[in-house]
Order: sequence, then structure tokens, then C-alpha cells
Amino acid sequence: MYNIGIIGLGFLGGSLAKSFSKSKKVNKIIAFDKNIDSLKKALSDKVISNYTTDISIEFNNCDFVFISTPVSYISEYVKKLEKIVKKDCIITDTGSTKKTILENVKDINVEFIGGHPMIGHEKSGYETSKDLLFENSYYIITKNEKTSQSSLNKFKELIMELQAIPIIIDENNHDYITSIISHVPHVVASSLVHLLKNSDDENQTMKTLAAGGFKDITRIASSDPTMWENICHENKEHILNGLNSLLNILENFKNNIENRNDTFDFFKNSKEYRDSFISKKIDGNSMPELNISIKDETGAISNITTILSKNNLNIKNIEVLNNRENNFGALRIVLRTYEERDTAFDILKDLGFDIKIIG
Repeated sequence: MYNIGIIGLGFLGGSLAKSFSKSKKVNKIIAFDKNIDSLKKALSDKVISNYTTDISIEFNNCDFVFISTPVSYISEYVKKLEKIVKKDCIITDTGSTKKTILENVKDINVEFIGGHPMIGHEKSGYETSKDLLFENSYYIITKNEKTSQSSLNKFKELIMELQAIPIIIDENNHDYITSIISHVPHVVASSLVHLLKNSDDENQTMKTLAAGGFKDITRIASSDPTMWENICHENKEHILNGLNSLLNILENFKNNIENRNDTFDFFKNSKEYRDSFISKKIDGNSMPELNISIKDETGAISNITTILSKNNLNIKNIEVLNNRENNFGALRIVLRTYEERDTAFDILKDLGFDIKIIG
């Protein structure tokens, strides 16, 4: 059994603690945070075994230590932990940039393996953390030239205890990928909010009417500004390149409108590529998912969950699809396995449900 250390008991750190606290492979969880109330609450919840308000010998018996702080502090904490943890301890992080961190810690005398759970979150604080946060989500692992295969395998097995899907990507590729799929979109979302704010009238009519699609694409603009300031500084080069590429796309589209050129292909190509996302696999991994069309009435969802439960089918995730623009159905269900998904499809289809296999 493993002893786990967690530095930073916020949304991600708290979710790690809650998830690991349910694992039979985890013995003890020790947490550090500057917010004593979060630490006391986690201890009261029996999510952690003990806590400390400084980086101390409390961590000297840990097999893994997760650093879940803003990215600019991660290297500093790694170097503090290096002097405390045992030699076979694996230190990791949850930061969304990797190259600078790995460069800063390359000379340490303990193993560091970069980690990045691909969890979109605009919340912060332990009180918002969830024990099922990582289920069926991709968890990127970035190793370096000193990472042993045995340590890598050990770390992957631990990540799978979160029910996450580990994906190994080198640090340069990681930072480039996240700049395009996460960092630049965050800048765009925040920019759209500024556009609405600057364009609205004194009665805030636009703000009142901003619902549906606008709220969906700007949701991430509600994230922690300190975290995002750190990310933009740490991944500056890739973010700037991504913004320049985006500006070129917007400029070309602007010119097409000004010159009354055809814009059909612009929307057609983006639609076709976006529609292909749902079936895209990484290393053969995708989710066993069903989308179901149901009426908005009392008991509609519980009826489906009861049917699946009676047939011993385990629902891993369930979501009401508020944005119906590019989705079939109103309810998204992820099953445990593809076999269970196919069984659920047959059962619900025979009962007359309008249902579709996704992925």
C-alpha cells in the first residue's frame, strides 16, 4: 500500500485526495495547504490522514507526492521536497505546462514525473473538489531521460486507481498541444466576455440574453485568474504562436466577409472536423458512450438508470446535454465497458428509446 502526499488541497488536490482515499492501494494521505480550514475540513471528511502547514518531515515516508499548485510554484516545492522525501519517492505535479518545470528540476536527486489531468475546471478550493473527477478522463504523463521504466509503470498504475486513462507525451509536445486545446481557448473565452462587456448597453441587455452557446463557450473564463496568469507566462512561446495562427484565421474570414466571398466552406470544414471529435481515439482509448433522447419530465432520467441498474450495468458518468447544437439526444451516459454499452443499447432500444452509440 502507498503513502500519498498532496501539496495544495484545492480543487484538483482535493479531488486527488478524495479519489485516493477510496483506493485499497492507498494507506495514508498527508496534505499541505496554506488554508488551514481546507485541511481541517479534509481531515474531518476522513479524506486525509494528517496535514501540515509547512513542507516538513511529515512527507518523509511518502511513496508519491502530488504538487497541485499554480505552475510557477511547482519547481520550488519540488526542491523543498527533495531534501525530505525518501530516495524511491516519486514526485509529480498537476500543472498544465511542463517544459519549464522539467528543465528546472532536471538535476534533483529524486524521481520527478510530470503529470497533467485533462480536467476542464473553472472552480477552485477544496469545497468544490470531487471524488469522481478523474474517471474516464485523460491523464497526461511527461517523463524525462532519467525516468526509469519501473517508476513509470508504478506511476501509471497509480493513475489508473483514479479510473483515469494515462497518456505519455513528451514535454514539448505537451505544451504545444495544451496551448492549442486549452490555453488559447481560455484567452478567446475571456476575450469574448470582454467583447460582450464592452459592447453592452447600460441596461445590460446582452448580459441578460447571453445564454446557451455563449455561456458554453465562455464557461472557462470563470477560472482562477492567478492560475491563468501563471500559465500564460510559463507557456508564453506556444500561446503567442497559437494566437498568431488564430489571428490569421480571423483576418482571412474578415476579408472574406468584406469582399463578399463565400464563407460556406469555412463553416462546413469546421463542422465536419468538430463532428469527428467524438469518435477520435488516443492510443486506442475512447469512452463507451450512449446518447439518449428523452422528454423533460419527472422521472425520465431515474427510469433509465433503474433499467440499467436492474440489468447490472454500471453507469460511470451521466450528463444532461444542455447544449444540443451538435449533440444527438438530451442525455449522455458512459458505461464501464464497451460490452456493457452494447448491452445497454440493445435493452433501451428494445424498450423504444431513441438512442445512439457514440464513439
